[in-house]
Amino acid sequence: MKCICEYLEEDYIKWADRPYISTKENGTWHSRTFRETIDDIRNLSKALLERGFEDKNLMLCSENSREWILLYFAVMGYVGTCVPVDREWTAYDIQNTLSAIPVSAVFYSRSRKERFLSLQKQYPDISLFCIEDILSDLIQEGKASPLPLPGRTRPDETAMILFTSGTTNIPKAIPLTQENLFANWDTLYRRTPMTEQDISYVFLPFHHVYTGVANILYTIVSGMQLFLCSGLTYLIPELMEVRPTVVCMVPLFLYRIQEAVNDDLMDVLRNIRFLYCGGSFTDPAVKKYFIDQGVCLLEAYGTTETSSVIALALPGDPDLAANGVVFENLKVQILDPDENGVGEIVVAGNSVSAGYLNRNDRYSEFDADGYHTGDLGVLSPDGHLYLKGRKKRMILTANGKNVYVDELEALLMQHPRIRAAVVFEEDHHPAASLTCNLTEDEMQDYLAQVNDRLPGYKQIRRFYIKPDIPGGRIK
Repeated sequence: MKCICEYLEEDYIKWADRPYISTKENGTWHSRTFRETIDDIRNLSKALLERGFEDKNLMLCSENSREWILLYFAVMGYVGTCVPVDREWTAYDIQNTLSAIPVSAVFYSRSRKERFLSLQKQYPDISLFCIEDILSDLIQEGKASPLPLPGRTRPDETAMILFTSGTTNIPKAIPLTQENLFANWDTLYRRTPMTEQDISYVFLPFHHVYTGVANILYTIVSGMQLFLCSGLTYLIPELMEVRPTVVCMVPLFLYRIQEAVNDDLMDVLRNIRFLYCGGSFTDPAVKKYFIDQGVCLLEAYGTTETSSVIALALPGDPDLAANGVVFENLKVQILDPDENGVGEIVVAGNSVSAGYLNRNDRYSEFDADGYHTGDLGVLSPDGHLYLKGRKKRMILTANGKNVYVDELEALLMQHPRIRAAVVFEEDHHPAASLTCNLTEDEMQDYLAQVNDRLPGYKQIRRFYIKPDIPGGRIK
């Protein structure tokens, strides 16, 4: 397989004058070519190497930007290990992350300056760089440097470290190699062949593996052009301006688009060759709505530990209940299935991380069978995967029956006056906490209707009502 630096060197020749990254400046789209972008990546890499960051962990914490992409490729392709983190993380979150792995430098956006400066005394050995203030200077430094730039060409070397959470005392650090990151490309391309003729509009956070791999990293293989969203307020207008052919979506935004859809917007959506939707479960009714309108909506399922995608819907597949079809290059099994075929989804393959860092090398989620996702599902003989909830959100009843709380919460949420529902175990039976403006009697009547649809062991025995405050936030 090729590595990032090798793809970039090829792209420099193959697509030199083609537009690559487009950003909106003063209301107008401005494009930089592959040559301009790769020149900046090379020069930035030289400057970072000159400053002694070879083989070091370098953290990125900022809003989506062209500069973020330059750092992303420079660090992974030529310098060391990239550590992208959520720009919304607090100083406390960042501190937990810094306690998990050694970091030599942090690149942050100006809007995040205060939270990093508050940590400066505690971590005096970490170099702090404000992206807006330093990046152009670093590129000029690298331009003047005679330093050779061989690139990082070991596929088994860690290219990126991601975190599943920044708010726990022991955050899980997930190392991903270049082999992990590129392992799914061939399978993805066979299903959805993206090329240099495609245009992608990107608005999801870059630090997520879903966006970082499918929307950013794979562009150096496909050659497609990137348009970066200038702000979520402008999502729909910019979709209509750009008329992209490849988009990565999450269900929340899909639902918002459905609410705002009109003939012109639907025409834009039909123009998208591959509209991926992942990150969480997508309502089958919403999937059906868009697919019936001629939109190529493809539900995806994946995890950070597996370098994103595990299963992806096939274009034109009529099975809308499935959450995708397992990638052929992966080995996916259902561990300890019950009488309905429901068990934990376990994944093995070249895209799977070697295991969490500093957690006794291989934590309990990783073993000889692969990565134990903690997700429950059913796998059909032809590879269709049906998600059934989280293993940790399963109630084991007193008579040994498994109850999946996601199913019960979805049923409760069908009432228009219930804003939130949390199902939990109480005395080995399901109970529910509800945010709604129903009276006790009204809720009792509705619960009876829900329970009528359920076998005895799944029925909710007790409920607790939290009043729904108009305009208030659900906590």
